[in-house]
Amino acid sequence: MSRKILRDLLSIEDARTLFKGVKVRTHIVSIPIERSTGWVLAEDVISTIDVPGFDKSLRDGYAVRSEDVAFAGDIPVALKMVGFSPVGEPPQYQVGKMEAVEVATGGPIPNGADAVVMVEDTELNGDTVLVKTSVKAGKFLILAGSDISKNACLLSKGLTIGAREVGVLAAIGMREVAVNTMKVGIISTGNELAMPGTDLQPGMVYDTNSYSLYAAATKLGVDTIAYGLIKDDQDTVSAVVKKAIGECDIVLTSGSTSAGPDDFMYDIIEEQGNVLVHGLNFKPGKPVVLGMINEIPIVALPGHPTSSLTVFYEFILPLIRRNLDAPVAKKQTLTAVLGEDVISGTRHEMLAVRLENGVVFSTSRSSAAITTLAYADGFIEIPADVPMVKKGMEVVVTFFDDAFK
Repeated sequence: MSRKILRDLLSIEDARTLFKGVKVRTHIVSIPIERSTGWVLAEDVISTIDVPGFDKSLRDGYAVRSEDVAFAGDIPVALKMVGFSPVGEPPQYQVGKMEAVEVATGGPIPNGADAVVMVEDTELNGDTVLVKTSVKAGKFLILAGSDISKNACLLSKGLTIGAREVGVLAAIGMREVAVNTMKVGIISTGNELAMPGTDLQPGMVYDTNSYSLYAAATKLGVDTIAYGLIKDDQDTVSAVVKKAIGECDIVLTSGSTSAGPDDFMYDIIEEQGNVLVHGLNFKPGKPVVLGMINEIPIVALPGHPTSSLTVFYEFILPLIRRNLDAPVAKKQTLTAVLGEDVISGTRHEMLAVRLENGVVFSTSRSSAAITTLAYADGFIEIPADVPMVKKGMEVVVTFFDDAFK
């Protein structure tokens, strides 16, 4: 097998442009609302009901006509209690002149009443309620439709659903919600890889990439399919790639992308489809392959864990969001002082860093390190033409967004 030497590396600017033009097939599916956090709305959500559907009390007390108690104070106003309006039942009474109906928090307000007096501001004497304070119309009640009105657009297409949005969906009676999604295949290759939970043999390491990539993709609201650990056999890997291409909308592989004798992912993609790029002038993450097979994008990520996740964050995450019609999150940044000299080299680098009292320190050990990103708050970008950044210089820290934490 001839080695694929990575000589003509694509700049990060050109790589961003290339990935921005990649189209991924998507699907609209309906899922239970309790499973919808992190998923992207496929259509506007229009309420079919008023919320609340009736005037309801915000306090335990008595539903009254505000005009009847306008002068209540040192001298209480006596009202006739005509009944009780319980929670969960339609009101059975009507409040007339100088009358009151007992209500509980969340209970319906009887017709005729326009305010609630708290029980603390009253005294009950038989069937007479002595009201000791005045209330204005609307006090301690919420009107029908004042929270959500029928036919109102509550949530817009493209919104990423969170716990608060799930509450809104439940409030208008939706059991399922239509979301935009895609199927993402994850393939991890390597003779040295062992599955977590098994005994680790000499010379082996536990697979981290397929699990971290699965978690990162799933958090974006997609159907993720893991194809397991595949040994470094080209025919076997080629067959799994072919299967994944037939079942998924985008395929991510890990490993076999560099220039070693077992790095044949380039050949597999070239054999089954077209290679768009092999190699980025980017650190960590140089040996990336982007291709298309039967109009399905396939991205072969480096085997080193930090490289793999960094490439996912920089290129795959915005690619997925964009194709799901979700807004790409605005990056949160902070200018801080570098606490140490950093030697970068000749490639554009995204250096993982942590912040300590406003001072920036690198968490990077090597692209093969597992903990580099786990201990990082974000990263700083060092251009390819800046070989060294010195201690004391101001740098811009870009924080990892919630989808990557």
